[in-house]
Amino acid sequence: MLKNKYFSTSLGLYMNYFVQGIQAIIISQNINNFAENWNTTTAGVMGVIAATGIGKIIVLLFSGMLADKFGRKPIALIGMVGYICFFGGLILCNNLTLAYVVAFTAGAATSFLDGATYPALMEIYPDRPSVASVIVKGFIAAGGVAPLFISFLRTNNFWYGWSLVLPLAVVAVNFIFMMTAKFPDIKGKEVAKEEKAEEAKFSSKPKFYLEGIFLMAYAFFIFGTFYLWQQTSTLYAVDIVGMSDVASSSLVTIYSLGSFIAVLLTSVIMSKGIKDITVMIVYGLVATLLLAMVYLIPSQLTLTIGSFGVGFFAAGGVLQIGNAMLSQFFPEGKGRNTSLYNVFMAGASYVVPVLVQTLMAGDFTRVMLLAVAFSTVCFVLALLIGMRYSKVFGAKIGNKFGKTADANSK
Repeated sequence: MLKNKYFSTSLGLYMNYFVQGIQAIIISQNINNFAENWNTTTAGVMGVIAATGIGKIIVLLFSGMLADKFGRKPIALIGMVGYICFFGGLILCNNLTLAYVVAFTAGAATSFLDGATYPALMEIYPDRPSVASVIVKGFIAAGGVAPLFISFLRTNNFWYGWSLVLPLAVVAVNFIFMMTAKFPDIKGKEVAKEEKAEEAKFSSKPKFYLEGIFLMAYAFFIFGTFYLWQQTSTLYAVDIVGMSDVASSSLVTIYSLGSFIAVLLTSVIMSKGIKDITVMIVYGLVATLLLAMVYLIPSQLTLTIGSFGVGFFAAGGVLQIGNAMLSQFFPEGKGRNTSLYNVFMAGASYVVPVLVQTLMAGDFTRVMLLAVAFSTVCFVLALLIGMRYSKVFGAKIGNKFGKTADANSK
């Protein structure tokens, strides 16, 4: 990958996801500060987080199509401008109404980036689309250092806003770099040739009403699983288990560590021949078992194990693998595919905070039961996708080694 002529471009695209990893948790990690600034409750701040999901859903309806039509670069740059507005807006925001606007902007920015970045990475690395997509998660996971920094600021009585200034600076510098970055020509012969080569691999013609629907539903439930944990594990640790603020904050970092290690390991095993669908099935089963353990035996130990496990098996790249698989089943219109896939993912980013807001008013322990239910659905969907994978690509998913979809495209 280092020898690729677009390597510097891919690195800039990946850096945006380091910032996204911070963006996804920055409001919940500073929830008490924002509740005071906006003159609302912590439940009210969760409602603001839900506005991020609305922004994602609306923009995802057309961001991928715009990236197919006008190119990946301008759409990615729009997303970066959105992140600059988000972090800058949070620094200046002092009321709940403006907070909703700022959160909506973050969701819209994420959708512009997703609609342009995933297709661009598949075109930059056509022989390893799933691996290139999984690495995105590694950079998102690296953003999990934010809770440690926020804890440091809180412990030393420093201004919490430094946790906003630093990611703002990163995305601003990266924007300047990406202004001159070169991207593959999406209308060129090279990309068209790759699409035809991918279609030639089919043993049976894929059906969008099967594989497409299964994968988009998978996007909703797998994102819902780890987003639920990401947004509630800290509160759950304090309110249900009785952990301290500092100890509970470390759970998000442990979760991110699990995600980061999973990206490294998953990338290696997939490059060695383990099928992407096999990863989805096995990871889904283990994630469900771990979440069930946390629900049945809530303690600091199980929450710590669960944080690492959910990060590894639910948030360690399987969402990105699902997106890459959708374009393997349906090679044409990668931007459109990414938009459709991420619309369902974004739906979870709205539904989950709303459900959490409801559970906070009642039995908050049920939030973990909800996570178990989401993960179970993911496992079942992965099995269904696996059945179709075997038929379309003529491969047995039970084989430990063999040609993956990535390997077949070499």
